[in-house]
Amino acid sequence: MKSKQILSLTLSLLFLFAGHVFSAEKGPDASPEPVVSDIRIRIDQAGGKEAQWKEMARNLIFLRKGEPFSAEKLKQSLEALKLCKKFQNIHVDSQEVGKTLVLLFRMTPFRQIKDIKIRHASPFLERDILNAMTIYIGDAFSKEALPKQEEFIEEIFKREGFIDPQVTVSATEDPEDGHFLIHVDIDRDSYYSVEKLDIRGNRAFSDQRLKLRMKTWMASLLPGGPGRFVEENLRKDIKNLTEFYRGKKYADVAVDFTLEKDPDAREASISVNVSEGPKYALDFEGNKEFWGFTLKKDLALFENGNKNDVGIRKTLKNIKTRYKKAGYLKARVKLKDEVETKKERSFRNLCFVIEEGPQSLVESVQITGNHLFDDKKIRKQILTQPPGTFHNGAYVPEIFEEDIRAIESLYARHGHANVVVKKNVAVSEDEKKASIRLEIEEGVKTFVSSVQFRGLSVLSQDIAYKTISMKQGNIFQNGKIQEDENALASKISEKGYPHVVVRGELSDTGDPSKAAIMYHVEEGPFMKMGEVYYTGNFRTKPKILLNELEIKPEAPFSLVKLLETQRNIRNMKIFDSVKFKTIGLREKADKVNLFVEIEEKKPYFVQVGGGYDTERLIYVNAKGGDLNLFGTNKKIWVEGEYSQIGYQGALGITEPRLLGSRFSATAGIFAEETEELNQDFGTRFFGSYVGFSRKWLKRLNTSLNLQFEQREQFGKDEDDTPPMNSNEFDARSIFIATPSISYDTRDSFIRPKKGMFSALSLDISKGLENSLDNFLKYQLDTRFYWTPMDRLTLACKGRVGYIDPFGGSEKVADDQLFFLGGISDVRGFEENMFRYDVQDDPVGGQSEISGSLEARIDMGLNFELATFYDIGCLSDTFDGKDSDGFRSTVGLGLRYITPIGPIGFLYGFKLDPKDGESTGRLHFAMGYTF
Repeated sequence: MKSKQILSLTLSLLFLFAGHVFSAEKGPDASPEPVVSDIRIRIDQAGGKEAQWKEMARNLIFLRKGEPFSAEKLKQSLEALKLCKKFQNIHVDSQEVGKTLVLLFRMTPFRQIKDIKIRHASPFLERDILNAMTIYIGDAFSKEALPKQEEFIEEIFKREGFIDPQVTVSATEDPEDGHFLIHVDIDRDSYYSVEKLDIRGNRAFSDQRLKLRMKTWMASLLPGGPGRFVEENLRKDIKNLTEFYRGKKYADVAVDFTLEKDPDAREASISVNVSEGPKYALDFEGNKEFWGFTLKKDLALFENGNKNDVGIRKTLKNIKTRYKKAGYLKARVKLKDEVETKKERSFRNLCFVIEEGPQSLVESVQITGNHLFDDKKIRKQILTQPPGTFHNGAYVPEIFEEDIRAIESLYARHGHANVVVKKNVAVSEDEKKASIRLEIEEGVKTFVSSVQFRGLSVLSQDIAYKTISMKQGNIFQNGKIQEDENALASKISEKGYPHVVVRGELSDTGDPSKAAIMYHVEEGPFMKMGEVYYTGNFRTKPKILLNELEIKPEAPFSLVKLLETQRNIRNMKIFDSVKFKTIGLREKADKVNLFVEIEEKKPYFVQVGGGYDTERLIYVNAKGGDLNLFGTNKKIWVEGEYSQIGYQGALGITEPRLLGSRFSATAGIFAEETEELNQDFGTRFFGSYVGFSRKWLKRLNTSLNLQFEQREQFGKDEDDTPPMNSNEFDARSIFIATPSISYDTRDSFIRPKKGMFSALSLDISKGLENSLDNFLKYQLDTRFYWTPMDRLTLACKGRVGYIDPFGGSEKVADDQLFFLGGISDVRGFEENMFRYDVQDDPVGGQSEISGSLEARIDMGLNFELATFYDIGCLSDTFDGKDSDGFRSTVGLGLRYITPIGPIGFLYGFKLDPKDGESTGRLHFAMGYTF
C-alpha cells in the first residue's frame, strides 16, 4: 500500500477521536481515554488462510482489549502492518459503545512475486538485471511498481552503449497459489561503435602508445566488426591516461574528451584532448640525514596532481614533518622553481632546499618519585630515549607528550588514578642535546570499598556481583566501569530486557584511597519472542528454517540469540539474500515478532568445462544438481570428467545439518579409471563413501570420511603381464577411514594473495582380501601467501607424505604409492617421472617430501610473470635402489589472469640433470597448482 494511503487512514482516525482522544491540551477535568472493548480483524481475499492472516495481524497490533486507547500505539500498529509488507489496503474504523471503543481493522494480504524470468539479458548476467530492479523474488507484488523496473533496466543497457533498448515487464498469476510470475523481456536494439578516436595535444607520447592504454580503442579492434562503445569505459580510460602521465612526472596534466554520437549511423566519434603541462624534474639539496630516494616518498605531486601547486605545498609539509620526527625541530624546507622550454616542450625543475638545522637528541632521562614501579618498568612505556640499538634518540615534543600519557595510564591501571607526572626538559644552547627529568607524584592507591546495585530485580545481587570485574577490595580502575556496565547490561538483556540501561557512578567517600561504586539499572519492559514469519520460501520447507532458530516463541527475547539466528539463516547456501525485520522491539511491545524475507537461489545448476594441461592433457567435465532437494536444504549432484588419461564419475548428496546438529554429512558413489602419464599400469575402481565434517571456527574445519572401494590394477599394454608371484593385478576390496583437519585464512580461493592453508590427514586403509592395502598414510599440505608489494606475491608450498604398512605387510600396491614430477609438484620433470628405473618406468615411494617457492609479478593488462623453485625427494621405493636424495628445479612462467583463474605456460629447468635426461620440461595449466 502506498505511503499516502497509510497517512490518509491515520489522519482520518486522528480526526475521528480529536474531541477526546488526541487533544494534547486536556485539562485536569477532561474525560479519560476510552477503553478498547474489542479489536476486530477482517481479512479480504484470504485464500483459505484467514485464521493465519488474522493471527499475524493481531500480533502486529499493539493496542490491547481492556486497555485505554492510545493514539501512539495505533500509529505504531499501522506502521508495523505496513513494515511487514504482508498487507495492503489497510483500513481502520471505530465504533463507540457507551464509554468504550471497538476498533475494526480491514486489510487484504499482499500476494508475492514467486519468480522473475528474464529473456535476452546478454551482455549482463541475470543477477545484474535483478540487482538493477527494486523488486525481488519473495517481495510483495504491486502492479504499480512494474513500469519503474522497465526504466531501471533500460538505463543499465544505455550505460553499456545500447542506443534504444526496449524492456517490457509483465506479470502473470499462478493459479495454483495466487502468487505472481514476473516476465522481463529485453530488446537490446543496436549499440554505438567507435567511428574514430583522435588524440590531440600529446607531444611526449605517440597516439599509438596512448591508445594501447585505452579499453575503448582496444574494443574497436575486436574481430567481427567494431566493438560496443561504452561511455563509462571511456571515462575510465581518461582516468587511466591521467594516471599514466602523472606517473611519467607530468603533474599538471589535464585529460578530457569530447563525444559526438550519431544515432542514425550508430557511431561515436571521440576526441581526447591532452594538456600535458610541463614535465617535472626533482632534486634535493642540503639533505644529509635522509637519502634522496627516502625523501621521494614524501612527494605529493603525482598522486592527485599539482593543481594550484597544492601538491608542492603538501610535499614541503611532508618533508618538514619527516625531519621533525627525526629530532630536527628547526628544519626548514625552501623551493627553487625554474621553468624552461626545450624543443617546444616545457620542463619545470624543482629543487627542495633543506636547512636541516641541529638535531635534538635525548642525552638523558631521569625519573624520580617512583616507588610502585622501578625505572626499567617506566622506561618501557616511553619512546623518548637516548640513542640506542632500537632508538634513534630524537627528541620530539609531540611524542614526549604521548609518553607522559602512557606513564599515567600505567599507574591508573594499578589503582593510582590521581598520579601526576611533571616534566622538565633542558635543551643545550646549540639545541643538540635534551636532558629530561620526570617527577612522579604517585598519590595513594585506590581500592574499591563497596559495590551496590540500584533498580536491579531481574538478577540476584550475587549473580550481578559475579558478572562485574570491579569487586570490593580490588584495585580501582576507572576504565573498568564501562566494561562492567556493558557486561551487566548484556546479562540482563538476555533475560528478556533488551532496553536495559546500566550506568556506573562513583560516590564521594572523602577518602582518595576508597572508591564506592553504584550501578544504576533501568531494566525496561520485559519482552518475549513472538512469532517468526517467512516470505519468499516457495521451495524451502518452513521446518528447515525453524531448525535455524536459536530462540523459540514465548522465550525471553534475546538479542544475542536473534543475531545467531540471522547468522545461521544467512549461512545457508540456498539463498541469494535474506532480510530481517523485528517488529515490536522499537515499540517496546510485550512480544517481538520476526519477519524474514528470503530470496531463494535457483535450485538447479549445471557446470560444464574443459581444457588442456600437462597432467591430464585434453579434458572435459560437467557437474549438475539441485542445491535445495525437495526444499530440505539438501544438495544432490552428479559429476563426471573424461580426459586423455581416463574418466571418473560420482553421485552424491549432502545434508548440512545432520540430525539437527552443526555436523554436515555427505554420501555418494563413484567410479574411476585412470592411466596416469608415463606409468606402465592403470587403475580402475568404484565404491561408495560417507563423510562427516564440522566447521568449528571461521577458519578451522574437521572431517571424517569412511570409504569402501573395489580396486583393480591393470597393465596399459596388452603385452604387460603381471609377475607370477604378484597379486597386485587381482581385484582388491578396501575399507578406508580418513580423519582430517584443515585451517584456511586465504583471502581468495581463485587468486590468493595473503594468508595460509594447512591440511593434515590420515588414511587408515585395510585390505579385506589381501595385505597390499594394509597401511597408514599420513599427509600434510601447507601453503603460505604473502604480498609485500602491490604487484608482487610470494607463494610457498610444502607437502609431506608417509605410508606405514601394518599387519605384517611389507609391500604396498603401486597404485597407492607416492609419485613426484609434473605440474602439481616438481616442475621441470615429466609427469610422475621424478624417479624411474632402468626401463624408464616411473618409480613410486612410500615417503615423499616436496616444496615450492614462487614469485608472482603482476605485469598489468592481466598478465603475470612467475618465477619458481621446486624441490622434492622420493624414498622407500621397491626398485632395490636407495633414494636419489633431493632434486630441484627452477623456472619461469607467464600466466593470463581470467575471471575464473589464471591460464599459463611454465618451463622448469633441472638443476642436476642426469646423463641422457632432458634439461627441463614445458608445462601448461589452467588455474594455480597451489
